[in-house]
Amino acid sequence: MSKQSFRKRLMGLVIATGFSLGGGLVIAQDAPPSPPAPPAASEEAPPAPVPTAKKPILSPADMVKQVADYAQKMQGILKRVVQLQEVARRQKDVIKLNCVNDKHLQIKQLMNIADGASTNLQEAIARNDDDAREHEFHRIQITSEQVTVLATEAENCIGEDFTFFGDTQVTVEQPEEPEDPTQAADPGVPDIEPIPVASPFV
Repeated sequence: MSKQSFRKRLMGLVIATGFSLGGGLVIAQDAPPSPPAPPAASEEAPPAPVPTAKKPILSPADMVKQVADYAQKMQGILKRVVQLQEVARRQKDVIKLNCVNDKHLQIKQLMNIADGASTNLQEAIARNDDDAREHEFHRIQITSEQVTVLATEAENCIGEDFTFFGDTQVTVEQPEEPEDPTQAADPGVPDIEPIPVASPFV
């Protein structure tokens, strides 16, 4: 084989090898990208917060004081409704009286419920049962609100706002009449002393 033929053959082999390597590089560049790596363990969502226990809205001492205020208020309403019953009796109005009697009965029933809830509240406080005492205190609150509504309805039964009760006494004072300027003033008759009797001894 001549040197010239050997060189041509060698050059062709080099060119063929270069094409082969270039094609491999092109194939490597056209490959799809690899998928992203999964997130690390530290990037996971934080755990849900643990709910905390509900704290009492009022202390036991404050609850007892508030319940006493509710009881005093309901006693005043009951007294007021009894007064409205008396007004209806004096008016001899059967419809008004029946209406007030119905409100009076409902108020007494609600007050009995409040008394029972107050006793349960004291027992719950004694055994440190926060859930029970809050439940009983809530019952007393609702009862007091219902009694207040019934008090308004009892007032509506009568139809008037009676603040004072008892017999009404009316005193009329007549003003003095002024003098009539068209009438002449009465000059009056002056008092004249009688003439003394002459003494017989003169």
